[in-house]
Amino acid sequence: MGGTYSLYGRKKDTEKYLHLEDLEEKYMQTFKHNVAAYALDKKHTDMKSLYLYRGYMRVGKAYIKSKYLELTFQTAAYANEWDLCEEQVDDVPWLFRNFSQSYKPVNTDYVYMRVYQRN
Repeated sequence: MGGTYSLYGRKKDTEKYLHLEDLEEKYMQTFKHNVAAYALDKKHTDMKSLYLYRGYMRVGKAYIKSKYLELTFQTAAYANEWDLCEEQVDDVPWLFRNFSQSYKPVNTDYVYMRVYQRN
């Protein structure tokens, strides 16, 4: 299955989906950066949720629910890719360190989900 990876967001006020950017080969690292920035209110503050798409298929969703950040991936393989990759912007990881200080992982029974609780 082909397709390019893209980042989408859903607006808080209108529920409208917006294409935010196309992602290159480091799509998961860039998605991780955008999710960390979203969770820390540094970027995408007008968005209700963020989505990672490959073509027309939704690969991942990031959603803040109260003091929890919930990530749901299409498969456990994508969730594992999230775990293994390092957040990057222009080959410089930086924001996820701040994220790790503000959020702690929460156990979940679902292999395709990642949940973090704000400290």
